[in-house]
Amino acid sequence: MKTLDTLAIQPTVDYTVEEAAQLLRVSPQTVSALLESRRLEGVRIDEQWRVLGASLLDLTCQDRPSEAELVADWLAVTGRSLQEIWDNDEDAVYDPPE
Repeated sequence: MKTLDTLAIQPTVDYTVEEAAQLLRVSPQTVSALLESRRLEGVRIDEQWRVLGASLLDLTCQDRPSEAELVADWLAVTGRSLQEIWDNDEDAVYDPPE
């Protein structure tokens, strides 16, 4: 596979380091470093790596924060403003009795 006809990653295809780099739009050295650090799964055959397309797809999703992390960050940033909106004299009639 000299040039990739499409940049769509096929989950069941084994790619060389060079092909994986082209798909990820990074250098082959970056892919090799990811393989050596085990952030990217691959199989070493003699002196050459093969990377399953599914591993490339998994790599692209690793650094995304979870929904819980996003909500926690949002609450941390907006908590004070929300408290001012929700906890004021106008809305005191809705507060539970003490």
